Amino acid sequence: MFASGLIFADFPAWLIMITGFLVSFMITFFGIPSVSRIARIKNLYDVPGTRTSHDKPVPRLGGTMIFAGIIISSVLFTGFEKSVELKYIIAGLLVLFFTGLKDDIISLVYYKKAAGQLLACVILVIFGRISISLNCEYFGSQEICNIVNVIVSIIIVMTLINSMNFIDGIDGLAAGVGIIASLSFGTWFLLINQTSYAVVCFSLMGSLIAFFWYNVFSRRYKIFLGDTGSMVIGFLLAVFLIKALELGSGNSTISISEIAPSLSLAILIVPVFDIFRIIFVRMIHGKSPFKGDHNHIHHQVLLITGSHLKATSLILFVNIVLILAVILLRSLGNSTLIPFLLLISVTLSFLLAFYIKNNNPTA
Repeated sequence: MFASGLIFADFPAWLIMITGFLVSFMITFFGIPSVSRIARIKNLYDVPGTRTSHDKPVPRLGGTMIFAGIIISSVLFTGFEKSVELKYIIAGLLVLFFTGLKDDIISLVYYKKAAGQLLACVILVIFGRISISLNCEYFGSQEICNIVNVIVSIIIVMTLINSMNFIDGIDGLAAGVGIIASLSFGTWFLLINQTSYAVVCFSLMGSLIAFFWYNVFSRRYKIFLGDTGSMVIGFLLAVFLIKALELGSGNSTISISEIAPSLSLAILIVPVFDIFRIIFVRMIHGKSPFKGDHNHIHHQVLLITGSHLKATSLILFVNIVLILAVILLRSLGNSTLIPFLLLISVTLSFLLAFYIKNNNPTA
Protein backbone atom coordinates (compact mmCIF):
# COMPACT_ATOMS: atom_id res chain seq x y z
CA MET A 1 0.00 0.00 0.00
CA PHE A 2 1.17 3.56 -0.64
CA ALA A 3 0.13 6.53 1.46
CA SER A 4 -1.64 9.67 0.31
CA GLY A 5 0.54 12.61 -0.76
CA LEU A 6 2.18 14.55 2.04
CA ILE A 7 0.35 17.79 1.19
CA PHE A 8 -3.00 16.04 1.55
CA ALA A 9 -2.05 13.65 4.36
CA ASP A 10 -4.42 15.29 6.85
CA PHE A 11 -7.30 15.64 4.41
CA PRO A 12 -10.37 13.33 4.59
CA ALA A 13 -10.23 10.41 2.18
CA TRP A 14 -13.39 11.51 0.38
CA LEU A 15 -11.92 14.96 -0.29
CA ILE A 16 -8.70 13.50 -1.71
CA MET A 17 -10.68 11.23 -4.02
CA ILE A 18 -12.97 14.02 -5.21
CA THR A 19 -9.96 16.26 -5.85
CA GLY A 20 -8.16 13.52 -7.79
CA PHE A 21 -11.34 12.86 -9.76
CA LEU A 22 -11.78 16.55 -10.65
CA VAL A 23 -8.13 17.11 -11.57
CA SER A 24 -8.03 14.11 -13.93
CA PHE A 25 -11.43 15.06 -15.37
CA MET A 26 -10.34 18.61 -16.14
CA ILE A 27 -7.01 17.56 -17.65
CA THR A 28 -8.74 15.15 -20.00
CA PHE A 29 -11.75 17.34 -20.74
CA PHE A 30 -9.75 20.46 -21.61
CA GLY A 31 -6.92 18.54 -23.29
CA ILE A 32 -8.87 16.43 -25.77
CA PRO A 33 -9.88 19.28 -28.13
CA SER A 34 -6.20 20.12 -28.67
CA VAL A 35 -5.31 16.46 -29.19
CA SER A 36 -8.19 16.09 -31.65
CA ARG A 37 -6.94 19.08 -33.67
CA ILE A 38 -3.38 17.71 -33.71
CA ALA A 39 -4.63 14.27 -34.82
CA ARG A 40 -6.55 15.88 -37.68
CA ILE A 41 -3.56 17.98 -38.76
CA LYS A 42 -1.26 14.92 -38.68
CA ASN A 43 -3.91 12.77 -40.41
CA LEU A 44 -4.01 10.31 -37.49
CA TYR A 45 -7.43 8.81 -38.14
CA ASP A 46 -9.07 5.52 -37.32
CA VAL A 47 -10.31 4.54 -40.78
CA PRO A 48 -13.40 2.29 -41.21
CA GLY A 49 -12.43 -1.32 -41.90
CA THR A 50 -13.04 -4.95 -41.01
CA ARG A 51 -12.43 -4.37 -37.29
CA THR A 52 -14.44 -1.19 -36.90
CA SER A 53 -18.13 -0.31 -36.79
CA HIS A 54 -18.01 3.38 -37.67
CA ASP A 55 -18.62 4.69 -41.18
CA LYS A 56 -16.19 7.62 -41.39
CA PRO A 57 -12.63 8.39 -40.24
CA VAL A 58 -12.34 9.55 -36.62
CA PRO A 59 -9.21 10.97 -34.92
CA ARG A 60 -7.55 8.69 -32.41
CA LEU A 61 -5.09 9.49 -29.58
CA GLY A 62 -7.83 10.22 -27.02
CA GLY A 63 -5.96 7.89 -24.67
CA THR A 64 -3.09 10.39 -24.40
CA MET A 65 -5.20 12.72 -22.26
CA ILE A 66 -6.53 9.84 -20.15
CA PHE A 67 -2.93 8.86 -19.47
CA ALA A 68 -2.03 12.47 -18.60
CA GLY A 69 -4.94 12.82 -16.20
CA ILE A 70 -4.15 9.58 -14.38
CA ILE A 71 -0.42 10.22 -14.08
CA ILE A 72 -0.77 13.77 -12.77
CA SER A 73 -3.50 12.87 -10.26
CA SER A 74 -1.61 9.80 -9.06
CA VAL A 75 1.61 11.72 -8.53
CA LEU A 76 -0.19 14.55 -6.72
CA PHE A 77 -2.51 12.58 -4.47
CA THR A 78 -1.03 9.15 -3.70
CA GLY A 79 2.37 9.77 -2.14
CA PHE A 80 4.32 8.91 -5.28
CA GLU A 81 7.66 9.83 -3.69
CA LYS A 82 7.29 7.13 -1.00
CA SER A 83 5.64 4.35 -2.98
CA VAL A 84 7.67 1.63 -4.66
CA GLU A 85 4.50 0.02 -5.97
CA LEU A 86 3.23 3.19 -7.59
CA LYS A 87 6.57 3.84 -9.26
CA TYR A 88 6.46 0.45 -10.97
CA ILE A 89 2.80 0.91 -11.89
CA ILE A 90 3.68 4.22 -13.55
CA ALA A 91 6.74 2.63 -15.20
CA GLY A 92 4.50 -0.05 -16.71
CA LEU A 93 2.02 2.60 -17.82
CA LEU A 94 4.81 4.54 -19.52
CA VAL A 95 5.89 1.48 -21.50
CA LEU A 96 2.31 0.86 -22.63
CA PHE A 97 1.72 4.52 -23.37
CA PHE A 98 4.66 4.77 -25.76
CA THR A 99 3.92 1.35 -27.27
CA GLY A 100 0.31 2.33 -27.89
CA LEU A 101 1.25 5.79 -29.14
CA LYS A 102 3.68 4.36 -31.67
CA ASP A 103 1.05 1.84 -32.79
CA ASP A 104 -1.53 4.62 -33.18
CA ILE A 105 0.90 6.63 -35.30
CA ILE A 106 2.64 4.02 -37.49
CA SER A 107 0.78 0.72 -36.77
CA LEU A 108 3.23 -1.67 -35.12
CA VAL A 109 3.42 -5.29 -36.18
CA TYR A 110 1.69 -7.52 -33.65
CA TYR A 111 4.83 -9.04 -32.10
CA LYS A 112 6.35 -5.63 -31.35
CA LYS A 113 3.15 -4.51 -29.65
CA ALA A 114 3.03 -7.79 -27.71
CA ALA A 115 6.65 -7.26 -26.64
CA GLY A 116 5.75 -3.85 -25.21
CA GLN A 117 2.81 -5.34 -23.35
CA LEU A 118 4.95 -8.14 -21.95
CA LEU A 119 7.62 -5.69 -20.80
CA ALA A 120 4.98 -3.68 -18.92
CA CYS A 121 3.71 -6.89 -17.30
CA VAL A 122 7.22 -7.90 -16.23
CA ILE A 123 7.83 -4.48 -14.69
CA LEU A 124 4.57 -4.67 -12.76
CA VAL A 125 4.65 -8.29 -11.63
CA ILE A 126 8.33 -9.13 -11.20
CA PHE A 127 9.85 -5.79 -10.23
CA GLY A 128 6.76 -4.20 -8.67
CA ARG A 129 5.78 -7.50 -7.02
CA ILE A 130 2.12 -6.90 -7.74
CA SER A 131 0.81 -10.41 -8.29
CA ILE A 132 -1.87 -12.78 -7.16
CA SER A 133 -1.20 -15.23 -4.32
CA LEU A 134 -2.39 -18.75 -5.01
CA ASN A 135 -2.66 -21.43 -2.36
CA CYS A 136 0.81 -22.98 -2.18
CA GLU A 137 -0.50 -26.25 -0.75
CA TYR A 138 -1.21 -27.41 -4.30
CA PHE A 139 2.33 -26.85 -5.61
CA GLY A 140 4.53 -28.65 -3.13
CA SER A 141 7.04 -25.85 -2.56
CA GLN A 142 7.08 -22.08 -2.14
CA GLU A 143 9.48 -21.66 -5.08
CA ILE A 144 7.13 -23.39 -7.52
CA CYS A 145 4.19 -21.47 -6.09
CA ASN A 146 5.99 -18.14 -6.61
CA ILE A 147 6.75 -19.01 -10.24
CA VAL A 148 3.12 -19.98 -10.87
CA ASN A 149 1.93 -16.76 -9.23
CA VAL A 150 4.15 -14.70 -11.54
CA ILE A 151 3.07 -16.58 -14.68
CA VAL A 152 -0.64 -16.42 -13.85
CA SER A 153 -0.38 -12.73 -12.95
CA ILE A 154 1.32 -11.88 -16.25
CA ILE A 155 -1.38 -13.82 -18.12
CA ILE A 156 -4.09 -11.90 -16.25
CA VAL A 157 -2.54 -8.52 -17.06
CA MET A 158 -1.93 -9.42 -20.72
CA THR A 159 -5.51 -10.70 -21.01
CA LEU A 160 -7.05 -7.52 -19.63
CA ILE A 161 -4.83 -5.26 -21.73
CA ASN A 162 -5.96 -7.01 -24.90
CA SER A 163 -9.57 -7.57 -23.83
CA MET A 164 -10.07 -3.82 -23.39
CA ASN A 165 -8.65 -3.36 -26.86
CA PHE A 166 -11.08 -6.00 -28.15
CA ILE A 167 -14.20 -4.32 -26.74
CA ASP A 168 -13.17 -0.88 -28.01
CA GLY A 169 -15.32 -1.37 -31.10
CA ILE A 170 -18.33 0.86 -30.52
CA ASP A 171 -18.64 4.33 -29.05
CA GLY A 172 -18.47 4.52 -25.28
CA LEU A 173 -18.15 0.83 -24.47
CA ALA A 174 -14.50 0.61 -23.37
CA ALA A 175 -14.80 3.89 -21.47
CA GLY A 176 -18.13 2.83 -19.95
CA VAL A 177 -16.74 -0.48 -18.76
CA GLY A 178 -13.74 1.37 -17.34
CA ILE A 179 -16.01 3.83 -15.51
CA ILE A 180 -18.07 1.04 -13.92
CA ALA A 181 -14.94 -0.93 -12.99
CA SER A 182 -13.05 2.04 -11.54
CA LEU A 183 -16.12 3.12 -9.54
CA SER A 184 -16.63 -0.44 -8.26
CA PHE A 185 -13.00 -1.08 -7.35
CA GLY A 186 -12.62 2.45 -5.98
CA THR A 187 -15.57 2.00 -3.64
CA TRP A 188 -14.23 -1.42 -2.67
CA PHE A 189 -10.79 -0.01 -1.82
CA LEU A 190 -12.39 2.79 0.15
CA LEU A 191 -14.39 0.32 2.24
CA ILE A 192 -11.25 -1.62 3.16
CA ASN A 193 -9.31 1.56 3.93
CA GLN A 194 -7.03 1.46 0.89
CA THR A 195 -7.35 5.17 0.18
CA SER A 196 -4.50 5.52 -2.29
CA TYR A 197 -5.77 2.79 -4.60
CA ALA A 198 -9.21 4.34 -4.33
CA VAL A 199 -7.71 7.67 -5.45
CA VAL A 200 -6.17 6.04 -8.54
CA CYS A 201 -9.53 4.42 -9.33
CA PHE A 202 -11.47 7.67 -9.07
CA SER A 203 -8.80 9.51 -11.04
CA LEU A 204 -9.21 6.98 -13.84
CA MET A 205 -12.98 7.40 -13.63
CA GLY A 206 -12.66 11.19 -13.93
CA SER A 207 -10.58 10.92 -17.10
CA LEU A 208 -12.89 8.31 -18.59
CA ILE A 209 -16.04 10.35 -17.98
CA ALA A 210 -14.44 13.32 -19.74
CA PHE A 211 -13.39 11.10 -22.66
CA PHE A 212 -16.86 9.48 -22.79
CA TRP A 213 -18.42 12.85 -23.53
CA TYR A 214 -16.24 13.47 -26.58
CA ASN A 215 -16.35 9.87 -27.80
CA VAL A 216 -20.14 9.54 -27.63
CA PHE A 217 -21.73 12.99 -27.80
CA SER A 218 -19.30 15.47 -29.35
CA ARG A 219 -19.42 16.11 -33.08
CA ARG A 220 -16.72 18.72 -33.36
CA TYR A 221 -14.12 16.92 -31.24
CA LYS A 222 -15.20 13.29 -31.50
CA ILE A 223 -12.20 11.07 -30.79
CA PHE A 224 -11.29 7.43 -30.19
CA LEU A 225 -9.14 5.93 -27.45
CA GLY A 226 -6.60 4.37 -29.75
CA ASP A 227 -4.35 1.60 -28.46
CA THR A 228 -2.76 4.22 -26.21
CA GLY A 229 -5.99 4.46 -24.24
CA SER A 230 -7.32 0.92 -24.34
CA MET A 231 -4.03 -0.62 -23.18
CA VAL A 232 -3.57 1.89 -20.36
CA ILE A 233 -7.11 1.24 -19.14
CA GLY A 234 -6.69 -2.54 -19.35
CA PHE A 235 -3.39 -2.38 -17.48
CA LEU A 236 -4.88 -0.34 -14.63
CA LEU A 237 -7.94 -2.59 -14.37
CA ALA A 238 -5.57 -5.55 -14.06
CA VAL A 239 -3.75 -3.77 -11.22
CA PHE A 240 -7.08 -3.08 -9.48
CA LEU A 241 -8.13 -6.71 -9.92
CA ILE A 242 -4.92 -8.16 -8.49
CA LYS A 243 -4.91 -5.75 -5.53
CA ALA A 244 -8.61 -6.34 -4.84
CA LEU A 245 -8.03 -10.09 -4.72
CA GLU A 246 -4.99 -9.64 -2.48
CA LEU A 247 -6.41 -7.02 -0.12
CA GLY A 248 -10.04 -8.08 -0.20
CA SER A 249 -9.49 -11.75 0.51
CA GLY A 250 -7.50 -10.92 3.62
CA ASN A 251 -9.95 -8.35 4.96
CA SER A 252 -12.92 -9.40 7.05
CA THR A 253 -14.25 -5.92 7.81
CA ILE A 254 -16.85 -6.05 5.02
CA SER A 255 -18.87 -9.00 3.81
CA ILE A 256 -18.02 -8.55 0.11
CA SER A 257 -14.39 -9.42 0.85
CA GLU A 258 -15.45 -13.04 1.12
CA ILE A 259 -16.61 -13.01 -2.49
CA ALA A 260 -13.62 -11.14 -3.95
CA PRO A 261 -13.13 -13.53 -6.92
CA SER A 262 -16.78 -13.57 -7.99
CA LEU A 263 -17.27 -9.84 -7.47
CA SER A 264 -14.11 -9.11 -9.49
CA LEU A 265 -15.40 -11.35 -12.29
CA ALA A 266 -18.76 -9.56 -12.27
CA ILE A 267 -17.03 -6.18 -12.50
CA LEU A 268 -14.90 -7.27 -15.46
CA ILE A 269 -17.33 -9.75 -17.04
CA VAL A 270 -17.74 -7.78 -20.30
CA PRO A 271 -14.09 -7.73 -21.46
CA VAL A 272 -13.18 -11.09 -19.88
CA PHE A 273 -16.09 -13.05 -21.34
CA ASP A 274 -15.81 -11.34 -24.73
CA ILE A 275 -12.12 -12.13 -25.27
CA PHE A 276 -12.46 -15.82 -24.41
CA ARG A 277 -15.69 -16.14 -26.37
CA ILE A 278 -14.33 -14.49 -29.52
CA ILE A 279 -11.11 -16.54 -29.45
CA PHE A 280 -13.17 -19.75 -29.08
CA VAL A 281 -15.55 -18.78 -31.90
CA ARG A 282 -12.70 -17.92 -34.26
CA MET A 283 -10.81 -21.12 -33.52
CA ILE A 284 -13.79 -23.43 -34.09
CA HIS A 285 -14.27 -21.72 -37.45
CA GLY A 286 -10.62 -22.26 -38.36
CA LYS A 287 -9.69 -18.59 -38.16
CA SER A 288 -6.81 -16.87 -36.42
CA PRO A 289 -7.86 -15.87 -32.89
CA PHE A 290 -6.15 -12.52 -33.43
CA LYS A 291 -7.68 -11.57 -36.79
CA GLY A 292 -10.33 -8.88 -36.32
CA ASP A 293 -13.96 -9.37 -37.31
CA HIS A 294 -17.48 -8.23 -36.45
CA ASN A 295 -18.42 -11.17 -34.24
CA HIS A 296 -17.85 -9.53 -30.89
CA ILE A 297 -20.82 -9.28 -28.55
CA HIS A 298 -20.96 -5.51 -28.98
CA HIS A 299 -21.19 -5.90 -32.74
CA GLN A 300 -24.13 -8.29 -32.33
CA VAL A 301 -25.90 -5.96 -29.90
CA LEU A 302 -25.26 -3.07 -32.30
CA LEU A 303 -26.85 -5.09 -35.09
CA ILE A 304 -30.03 -5.37 -33.03
CA THR A 305 -30.20 -1.87 -31.57
CA GLY A 306 -28.91 0.03 -34.60
CA SER A 307 -27.29 2.61 -32.33
CA HIS A 308 -23.89 2.79 -30.65
CA LEU A 309 -25.35 4.55 -27.61
CA LYS A 310 -28.19 2.05 -27.23
CA ALA A 311 -25.85 -0.92 -27.64
CA THR A 312 -23.37 0.48 -25.12
CA SER A 313 -26.13 1.34 -22.65
CA LEU A 314 -27.61 -2.15 -22.85
CA ILE A 315 -24.27 -3.89 -22.30
CA LEU A 316 -23.37 -1.61 -19.39
CA PHE A 317 -26.82 -2.15 -17.87
CA VAL A 318 -26.27 -5.92 -17.88
CA ASN A 319 -22.81 -5.37 -16.36
CA ILE A 320 -24.29 -3.34 -13.49
CA VAL A 321 -27.09 -5.85 -12.90
CA LEU A 322 -24.56 -8.70 -12.59
CA ILE A 323 -22.44 -6.72 -10.12
CA LEU A 324 -25.49 -5.98 -7.97
CA ALA A 325 -26.66 -9.60 -8.24
CA VAL A 326 -23.35 -10.89 -6.90
CA ILE A 327 -23.45 -8.44 -3.99
CA LEU A 328 -27.05 -9.31 -3.12
CA LEU A 329 -26.42 -13.07 -3.45
CA ARG A 330 -23.03 -13.01 -1.69
CA SER A 331 -24.21 -15.54 0.89
CA LEU A 332 -24.08 -18.20 -1.85
CA GLY A 333 -20.28 -17.99 -1.96
CA ASN A 334 -17.78 -18.07 -4.82
CA SER A 335 -18.36 -21.73 -5.66
CA THR A 336 -21.91 -20.87 -6.72
CA LEU A 337 -21.55 -17.28 -7.90
CA ILE A 338 -18.73 -17.85 -10.41
CA PRO A 339 -20.59 -20.65 -12.28
CA PHE A 340 -23.72 -18.48 -12.06
CA LEU A 341 -21.95 -15.58 -13.81
CA LEU A 342 -20.52 -17.83 -16.51
CA LEU A 343 -23.89 -19.52 -17.08
CA ILE A 344 -25.68 -16.18 -17.41
CA SER A 345 -23.02 -14.89 -19.81
CA VAL A 346 -23.10 -17.99 -22.02
CA THR A 347 -26.91 -18.04 -22.01
CA LEU A 348 -27.19 -14.38 -23.02
CA SER A 349 -24.61 -14.94 -25.75
CA PHE A 350 -26.57 -17.87 -27.19
CA LEU A 351 -29.87 -15.97 -26.99
CA LEU A 352 -28.27 -13.03 -28.78
CA ALA A 353 -26.92 -15.21 -31.58
CA PHE A 354 -30.26 -17.05 -31.88
CA TYR A 355 -32.19 -13.79 -32.14
CA ILE A 356 -29.88 -12.41 -34.82
CA LYS A 357 -30.00 -15.62 -36.83
CA ASN A 358 -33.80 -15.68 -36.85
CA ASN A 359 -34.60 -11.99 -37.10
CA ASN A 360 -31.80 -10.32 -39.04
CA PRO A 361 -31.35 -11.39 -42.68
CA THR A 362 -27.93 -9.74 -42.91
CA ALA A 363 -26.45 -11.81 -40.04
